[in-house]
Amino acid sequence: MNRAEVFRKGLHLLALCIPFGIAYLPWHVAVSVLVPATVLLVASEILRKKWTFLQKYFLKIFKAFLRPEEKTQLTGATYFLIAGLLCILLFDRPIAYTVTAFMIVGDAAAALVGMHFGKIRLSSGKSLEGTAACVAACLLFWTLFPKTGFAMALTAAFLTGALELFLTGINDNLAVPVICGLILQTGTGW
Repeated sequence: MNRAEVFRKGLHLLALCIPFGIAYLPWHVAVSVLVPATVLLVASEILRKKWTFLQKYFLKIFKAFLRPEEKTQLTGATYFLIAGLLCILLFDRPIAYTVTAFMIVGDAAAALVGMHFGKIRLSSGKSLEGTAACVAACLLFWTLFPKTGFAMALTAAFLTGALELFLTGINDNLAVPVICGLILQTGTGW
């Protein structure tokens, strides 16, 4: 694993401000921060693709943190910000908090462990060891910052791990928290 990927996953942890904002800020404040931030980031993504000078400037600053496909497509950060906004608008706050936090923590753990220790790989290229690390990291995070009951946290951790493992062809930063949130929101008896 290269240093850029380790640093990239470290930056993911800074994104925990989104779930913590969802959990601890008044709902209207969290929404009033997420809406303009999301609009601004999406607009900047559109403009950088339209205007060559913005694309060059963007790449000069962020090239080391980008995956190859992110140089011409939306970045994972943009997808995650969209997911955070959708989650706070669509789901109960404990669910929105849990699925966004688990995406960040679980994704980082899965990538770091999977790339370094992953031996059992599926056709997606992802490893079972990374998935186990994802689930474990989510549950560890829940023990430190619980906002839901254990049954919901356990379900969310396994959903996050399974979705991370099997989703291909769609950005997991958007799909995992939204799909996980939809499943949890429609569940009963938590």
